[in-house]
This record gives sequence, structure tokens and C-alpha cells, in this order.
Amino acid sequence: MDPTTSTEHNSPKSSLFSRLMNGLTRVRIILTNFIFLLVLLAVVAIWIGGMQTQSVPEQAALVVNPRGVIVESITYPDPLQSLLVGSGQNQEVELQALLQAIRHGAQDPDIKLLLLDLDELQWAAPAHTQRLGQALQGFQATGKQVIAYGRYFNQSGYHLASYADALYMHPMGQVFLEGFGGVSFYIKELLDKLDVNVHVFRVGTYKSAVEPFIRNDMSAESRMATEALYQNLWQHVVSDITVNRKIEPQAVQSYADNLAAAAEASQGDMARAALENFLVDELLTTDQANVRVANEVGMDESGELNGIGYLQYLQARDIANYGGETATQDKIAVLVAQGPIVTSTPAGQGSVAAAEPLIELIRQAKYDPSVKGLVVRVDSPGGSQFASELIRQELELVQLTGKPVVASFGATAASGGYWIAATADAIISEATTLTGSIGIFSIATTFENSLKRVGVHTDGVGTTESTLGMSPYSGINEAMAKVFQAQVEHGYEQFINLVARGRDRPVAEIKAVAEGRVWSGEVARELGLVDELGGLQTALRKAAELADLESWVSVKLAHPVDARSLILAQLLAPQGEQSMGQAHSLKRLAAELRRALGVFDVLDDPAHLYTLCSGCLAFRPY
Repeated sequence: MDPTTSTEHNSPKSSLFSRLMNGLTRVRIILTNFIFLLVLLAVVAIWIGGMQTQSVPEQAALVVNPRGVIVESITYPDPLQSLLVGSGQNQEVELQALLQAIRHGAQDPDIKLLLLDLDELQWAAPAHTQRLGQALQGFQATGKQVIAYGRYFNQSGYHLASYADALYMHPMGQVFLEGFGGVSFYIKELLDKLDVNVHVFRVGTYKSAVEPFIRNDMSAESRMATEALYQNLWQHVVSDITVNRKIEPQAVQSYADNLAAAAEASQGDMARAALENFLVDELLTTDQANVRVANEVGMDESGELNGIGYLQYLQARDIANYGGETATQDKIAVLVAQGPIVTSTPAGQGSVAAAEPLIELIRQAKYDPSVKGLVVRVDSPGGSQFASELIRQELELVQLTGKPVVASFGATAASGGYWIAATADAIISEATTLTGSIGIFSIATTFENSLKRVGVHTDGVGTTESTLGMSPYSGINEAMAKVFQAQVEHGYEQFINLVARGRDRPVAEIKAVAEGRVWSGEVARELGLVDELGGLQTALRKAAELADLESWVSVKLAHPVDARSLILAQLLAPQGEQSMGQAHSLKRLAAELRRALGVFDVLDDPAHLYTLCSGCLAFRPY
């Protein structure tokens, strides 16, 4: 043995390193065993719980108590990452589970009334609250009562609660109607101070996703388009509340506009202000509200309200969120594309619409002879142009087999979200869906001036003009800038032509409503970008009609979630509601900054071409 090698291996430094690595290995083994033990205990608990059959009490209250953010499809973040550092993801509630529970409860003789408990509903898009409201109206049409109670109502919670026959609130509660809008971060001045160059290439007057990098405020075009969009959405909410509560539209608008006056008039008692403005029917403590409901449905043997939660109800009645499935019956498949559009799922990233896994599911529908049609449920602000086109092409291949493809828009179907649906056989949208944003951009940041400030310079050689044409350290030369702009303009023409072909309209007509502008679903239908207003059920019926089916079931296409991820996600789910103090803390500011400045981290277009709606990202907490 070489003596030098022997001395090196026995040196104090080497020994310390070996001990450190051995220690890390032991920690890893202990942590792995701990997680395994948690999973094992959870499996045993679930197994024991499963031995007790869930049943629906007679003459019971169906308790609809969503906890978190209402989404089209629940996503499961990496469980180990969640355990160690937290996922940063909101708890999610699947829209279809809520709708199925309400619809089946309406026809169930054991369900006497529905109780809306909205204390832990963090956020829901207007498209979702309206769809749930229509389901509640169907419940009421059977002669059954809907009662809503809350200690505090945010806007989306109150919008949903307004559909109730009786609306109660805690005497120390508040109804907060803030409207739609808000602020975005603009960092041009910061980038200027750091001498960071931002190179932007875009087509579309209203394509404002890049504005935070090149301006310190909103452009006039962006302000006009955004105000028009938000006013349209706000009028939908105001109209729903006034009809549901049987009050004048100006009363709701006045309350929202003059919250300070209402607070002064009630001497700071915001619950009394809501009551005096007819926004709630009565102020009751939680115990008083329980007694009020118990007068209708009674109490169980343990002295608790005679009711059942909506998730337990779905389990007891063996109700699948997207309908049943048999081996022989014709099927309409449902595919959910939710979140920013990327090529492949980034590690640790939950809610993204990744092309590769979505294409696998689309091919399942294409090759399955029992699937006669496909509905794509879109809730996305867009993202990679390349990934969007990969998804759209695969959907068109399904159509070429003779199976109809219908796009169903949820809260958002903008930019790339609209691209993937552009050539569908039909597009069904909610009235308040954020729709359109037909535009495209590319953005790159370079640091040559920043480096020069600290004495760092670059130099080099290349075999072509393009070799040194683009570098984060030396900048973008004129030739490469022309290449980028040409790519963006070509991508925009592709987008326009796809929409024109899919909607069977002249190119000039589509250009007139494009330019990156976002429309509500209601306006998009008037402009020809949408065929019909409605929800998922409308889209399913349309797909069945196009497939010439009289009898069918709907099935959801999804990759299986491994048991470990599912169990750990349940174990690590956040508990309790978020207080107003937390909602406005520095923690939220940090999250908003990460979201505003880090959105491009998950986007992976190979040509750096993006069809993304930044306003939609601000509207929906993906």
C-alpha cells in the first residue's frame, strides 16, 4: 500500500469526514424508519376505522364543510418534502365531491336539510361558487331547506352562503365583501438599480405578464382590460347576492364601498352592520345555531347534531365523484388539466398541468374501446407554448379516431389553457371563467452590467454569430433578439390560426378579440370564443350527444396515487382555520413575492415561449 495514501486515510480531517457521513447515514435511516412507522400506524387506523361501516342517520342534516381552497382536482405534493420543510400548498377541496354530495342528498329520503359550515373555506372562484349555488338551488327545489352558518364570512364564503334559506352568523362575526382586484409587484426600478437587463419579446397589446419586469406600474391597456374583466365578475357576484337575499343591488354595492361608514354607524360592531344591511338573517352563537338546526333534525345518542359530513356521506352511499364505472357500459372520460402548463412535472411541484402525464391519460382514452368521448376540464392560466401544443395535438388525435372532445372551462382557461382547447369539438364555459388571453411572449434576464459594476467582465470566441448571441453574462445581441421576436410572432400566428380553425371563424375576427386580452366566459361566448355556458355536466351531455350516446357513465382519468403519498398527505394536512392576522402577515407577503417572481421557475418551454396570463395567476392561488 502506498504510504501517502495510508497517511491520508488516517488523517484527522479524513476521520472527521467519515464520522460526519456515518452520522448522516444513521440520521437518514432513523428518519426513514420513523416515516415508515407513521405510515404503518395510519394504515392500521384506517383498517380499524374501515371495519365500522359508515351509515347515514335518518332525517339527518347533510353537513357541507369545505376546508381549504376549492379546486377541480386535488393534488398531492411530495410527502417527505411536506414533512421536512412544508409544501406551501393550500389544503384543497374537490369541487365534484361537493356537487355530488349535494345532488345525491337532494334525492336521499334520509337527508332532511343541508347545513353549510363555511368557517374553513379559504377561497373559491366565482365559477365554483356559482356552480355550487346552482346545486343548492336544485336541493331546495325538492322542498328541503338549506341553512348556512359562519363565524366570519369572506367574499367567496358569503357568495355561497347567500344561496341558503336561512343565513346565521356569530355575534362577533363579519361579512367582508372586498370585490375583485388588488395589487401586483413591479420590479423594474429594482432591476435598474441592480443593472439587470430584461429582454422582452411579445405579441398582444394586453399581454401583460411581462409588465412587472419592464414597468413600475400597470400600462393603460392592462388597466382598462383588467378593470373591465373584474367589473364583469363583480357584477355577477352582486347580482347573485341581491337575488338570493332579496335586496337591492345598490345595497350590496353600498355596503362594500362604504365599509368604514357601516363600521362607524354600528360603533365597530360589524356583525350588527351586516344584520342591519340584511346580509344575514340572525346573529347566533355556535351553540345557538346548533340548537336551531337540531330543532329540525334532532340529536344523536351521544348528544351531537344528527348529521353527517359530506365526505362521510359520499363514502356511506358509495358515490364516486365522477359517476360509476362498469366493464361494459359506454363511457365519457373526464381529464382535468389544472395549474400552469409545463412539459413534465417538476420535483416537489403539485398543481401543474404537465404535458407528459396528461398525454399518457389522453392515450388511455383514445385506445380504450369503451370510452366514446372525452371531456377536458381546464383550470389553467397557461404556461409553455410547446407543452400546450403537445396536449392539444394529442387531443386532436383522439378526435381523428371519431371520438368527440369537449372542453369544459372551470375557474380559468386563459392563454395556454385556451390553446389546448382551441380545436375541441365544443367549448363549454362558466359565465365567470377567466377566458382567452390569446397572446404570447418570451422573456430573458441578463447580468452583464451587474457584473461590470463589481469588476467582472466577459470575453470569448465563437464559430457562429449565435455562439455568443445569448448569455446571461454577456447579454443578447441584435441577431438573437430578431430570432426571439420572429419566434414570438410566429407563435402568435399559430395561436390565432388554431383558434380560427377550431371556432370556424375568420382569422381577422379572432385577431380582433385576441391581443392577449382576458374575457369572462359570458363575454367570450358573445365573441365566439365559447360555444355554450354551463358546467361539467353540460359538457358531459354535449360529449354524449356528439358521440350519439343515450346511456353512458362518466369516469375520471387520473394516475393512481401511491398509498404512502395519500396517507402522509392526510397526516400532514393543515388543521384549523387561518386567522385574519395570519392572512395579512409577513408570511403571506413572502408567499406573494415568491409567487409573483418565481412563476417562471416551473415553466420549461424549450424555446422559452410562453402563453401565460399573469392576471389569472394573481386571481387564483395556484
